[in-house]
Amino acid sequence: MRDINRSRMAAGTKSRRATPDELREARNRVKEIDAELRLLELSPETKHGEDRERRYERVLRLRQMREQFTSQYPVLEQHGTNSLVMAAAMTIMSFLACAFCAGGFYFAYNALTYNPGPTSVASSFWSDIQAQNYQDAYSNMLSPTLRGQVTLQQFLSDAQQADTDYGPVIKETLTSQSGDLKTSAKLVYKVTRQKNGGPSVTYDTTLQMAANGNVWNITDFGASIYPTLGGAKAVPASSTPTASPSATP
Repeated sequence: MRDINRSRMAAGTKSRRATPDELREARNRVKEIDAELRLLELSPETKHGEDRERRYERVLRLRQMREQFTSQYPVLEQHGTNSLVMAAAMTIMSFLACAFCAGGFYFAYNALTYNPGPTSVASSFWSDIQAQNYQDAYSNMLSPTLRGQVTLQQFLSDAQQADTDYGPVIKETLTSQSGDLKTSAKLVYKVTRQKNGGPSVTYDTTLQMAANGNVWNITDFGASIYPTLGGAKAVPASSTPTASPSATP
């Protein structure tokens, strides 16, 4: 409130000009105040400084006042402890944030450089074949070169014709694998088909695979789609199947 009144008075003073009489009176008042200040006697501490004993008494008095204040307001005394706890919490949180970022970078790097391997891609291929999801098998498992040799329509037609003639694929078993399994692989499978609950037929087929960077693709599916393609021969399950090499249709 005092500051507001002072501001109002200053604003009022600035809004008008002082008269010559008021200026003379103010000048005389300044001289009177200066004379009064000269008559005031300074304390010894002001002239010569505070001596050692008085300074020690003042320190003791301030210490006593502080102890009295902290006894009345004990919550304020824990401010330093709270600051230490907060600093420790911030340090731990910063460490956890750095660890989270480092872990995220590590998992992102592994995800980008992850190589599932030829058998994993081949398993996905056979899952699509069993589910009769032939378009996904064609688009995601076959290499671009193989897709250039076999059209999607031809792939779908052969797969559907095999399901009609021999029944859908109900089982496949990996019997052998060769190659360095880093850039190329040759996987031999024994495939079983069954039509409308009738007798099942089995045949051997070979998947030729190659890695393009971290992505494996099938470069030759042999008799995987139609049993008689690639030189394979479908035989009843009770008979001994004859393995034969596969070739791209």
